[in-house]
Amino acid sequence: MNKRWIRMVLAASAGAAVPAVAQEQALVLSAVPVVQQRTVAQQVCRIAQEVAPQVDTGTGALLGTVAGGVVGNRFGSGEGRALATLFGVVLGALWSERIEDRPVPQMQQVRHCTLQGVMQPQVVAYDVHYQYAGRQYSVQLPQDPGPTLSVQVTPSNSMQPGARTQQTASPSGGESNFEH
Repeated sequence: MNKRWIRMVLAASAGAAVPAVAQEQALVLSAVPVVQQRTVAQQVCRIAQEVAPQVDTGTGALLGTVAGGVVGNRFGSGEGRALATLFGVVLGALWSERIEDRPVPQMQQVRHCTLQGVMQPQVVAYDVHYQYAGRQYSVQLPQDPGPTLSVQVTPSNSMQPGARTQQTASPSGGESNFEH
């Protein structure tokens, strides 16, 4: 069993089963942002002048009701007295409500805000053109690579007579491997 295992390891190492990979730097020729319009939630506010709410205590109506009831109760007798008291209560409440000292209406600034969808341009990727070993390549990356780009170079050698050795250069860590 061990001899068979050793032969398999030697046979695999003798053949070109695992290609050599080299990490190198390529010159970035251009990195053009790919821009798309996206809807973004944005708070939009406006300021308006409004009348401040008036506080009604009801004190005037209460005092007028009591005073009207007392005054109405002095007139008449029997059922007439009850009606005069009721009439005095109602008139006292209405009259005192009108003459209660009300403050002058005050204006105040009120801020009203809402969320609105606003279209804004956003960079979603970069179309990168780079040069390695005298050849130019293109790739789309999620971020701007800067002045140089790390590439993985994998030499490939076809076993046909007269074939040239080719190199594959692709950005390292990228999602796509391009053979050029």
